Amino acid sequence: MRAKRHWLVLGVATAAGILLLAERGDLGSVLPRAAARAPQSVDDRALLLAAVERARIDEYHAALRDAHDIDYRILAVDSGADLERTAHDYFAAAEVGSLSANGRGLLLVIDTANQRVRLEVATSLEGVYTDAFVAYVQNRQMAPFFAAGRVADGILATTELIVGRAHDARAGEEFAPPMPARSMGGGASARAPIGTTSDPSEELERPTERVSVAGLDPLQVVETYHDRMAKRDARADLALYSNDTVTMLQNWVVTPGQMDNVARTYRGCTVDGVRTAGDAAVVRYRVEQRQCAPYFLRREGAAWKLDLTQMSSAIRFNHENQWRFQTPLTSDYEFAFSDWRIDRNGFPHPLP
Repeated sequence: MRAKRHWLVLGVATAAGILLLAERGDLGSVLPRAAARAPQSVDDRALLLAAVERARIDEYHAALRDAHDIDYRILAVDSGADLERTAHDYFAAAEVGSLSANGRGLLLVIDTANQRVRLEVATSLEGVYTDAFVAYVQNRQMAPFFAAGRVADGILATTELIVGRAHDARAGEEFAPPMPARSMGGGASARAPIGTTSDPSEELERPTERVSVAGLDPLQVVETYHDRMAKRDARADLALYSNDTVTMLQNWVVTPGQMDNVARTYRGCTVDGVRTAGDAAVVRYRVEQRQCAPYFLRREGAAWKLDLTQMSSAIRFNHENQWRFQTPLTSDYEFAFSDWRIDRNGFPHPLP
């Protein structure tokens, strides 16, 4: 299986308690330990991830194979060896892509000793995951999570972009990166110090304009939020957010990739209605638009505020980025869905 050798270079957080590094032995070889055993999607030789995190990633990647025929593997090492050679040898020896009917393989290698990662892309996926996409994933999604020591979350968040790109490619859409063209010059070989973009001169502009929600109705608040996401405004203390949401966001990693994805997704969503009951409101989208989750809002004082805290508790997304309710639905907002049937897995359906 030939692979196009995209590679990303970025920092891996090494704070105490975040990385549990494996002992160094003979690290010249990273070939699969048990070839006769069915390969798993995570080979964590650096002990980066907890067992529950490995299981979660493995389950997510199995769903990715079923839905998009992409065999996506993770290899974590602490070798300090030549990363390109390591990735090349492992890709071949582990037969990455063999779980795909069409040889569609991806391999993400994380080397904690070198604080670098590399993404190998099989030839059959070159047209989908281009140099531009790989560089974008590095700079705008993965690096912020890794800088915060949230490696598992960074892997899953990156997988979400991989799924989204697979959907777009299936629809015939090319990847148009929302980042300056000059940052693509190094393609997949761009370097990025921990928690920054590949070129310090391209640091994201931090919006400073005041945001007010005074006099706005719930839909206008949501539209203002989408505008903030399009402008990559990650400030946690925006007037858009409820008090609980502000507290929550202070401990969240919000990446440019996530904000871009929100803005892009909801541009294609059709509002189904706005429902209010007392100090609670819900902005809904058409039930068949499964990527368009509803928004919960709460009135605080005289203004409507986004209640992302309750949303994060009530709503989950599957491997296809389709939203569902984490049952049981919170009583504060269930009034807004009385005309929908919620199935046993939490997915909504219109009533007859």
